[in-house]
Amino acid sequence: MEPHNSLPHQPLLPNAAPTNFDDDDARKTKTSSSNCGIVIRLLTIFFIGIISVWANFEASKGFDLTIINEDQHSLPGKRFHLFYVSNDKATRILLNASKFVEHLLYDIPNVDHHWQYPKKQVSHVTLRLASRNLSEPVAVHPSSGEESGFVIDLNPQIMEDANVNHALASAIQRGMARVWLWDGKSRAPPELLAGIVEYISMVAGVGDVKSYRITGEWPECGRYVWWVDEDPKAVAKCLSYLEDKERGFIQRLNGGMKDRWHDRTVYDAVGVEAQQHLCG
Repeated sequence: MEPHNSLPHQPLLPNAAPTNFDDDDARKTKTSSSNCGIVIRLLTIFFIGIISVWANFEASKGFDLTIINEDQHSLPGKRFHLFYVSNDKATRILLNASKFVEHLLYDIPNVDHHWQYPKKQVSHVTLRLASRNLSEPVAVHPSSGEESGFVIDLNPQIMEDANVNHALASAIQRGMARVWLWDGKSRAPPELLAGIVEYISMVAGVGDVKSYRITGEWPECGRYVWWVDEDPKAVAKCLSYLEDKERGFIQRLNGGMKDRWHDRTVYDAVGVEAQQHLCG
């Protein structure tokens, strides 16, 4: 009997060769999920940063700000919108000007008493490019219907100045100086207020001259109310002289105009000792 040769068992279908397809898909899915997570985290950080910057911006203002262009179709109006409104440059100029004035009038401690005068309440400022020419580069007046609101009107001729950046910065600086100044319940002399505004503009570096420094004797000896009918630059020159003689004079003068006005207010701010040396 011949031996039976049996063939080894052969599967009907060949075994599938192992592939890396499943592993590659898993890795791709994992990588895609990881990248998506990174993007989400970056976007979250970005939006948190934007919100933080916005919150700091709002907090730094301390007041609401509205910018109005009354004549958008004129050439000055178009320039104002293009170069100062659309990119928020006017907003930044105004906030920087406000910060400077606040620091000069309120943040510097009184040298004699080491305390701050009550700060003027400002809740809303409207910066408006007027539709008609004004007699001055800038005009400031209370906002109707708002107890602590103010309107700063800009002369549209500013936009035609050869150095428009300086002209606009100067006008806004003067406007914010007038906004933050006390005025003795509207009884303080306008010549004196204009002189203080001019002085602040000079210190801020946007005045018509770099310095009003006086050497030698007090230039207004013998004149009790020396600011009456004077040009703002002349008044600013005297104010600069008094500030040099008695540091903190401007802040004390502003504080003295909070609730009242009297011609003695200026001399009270100077101080008795300084007064004795003014006229030698």
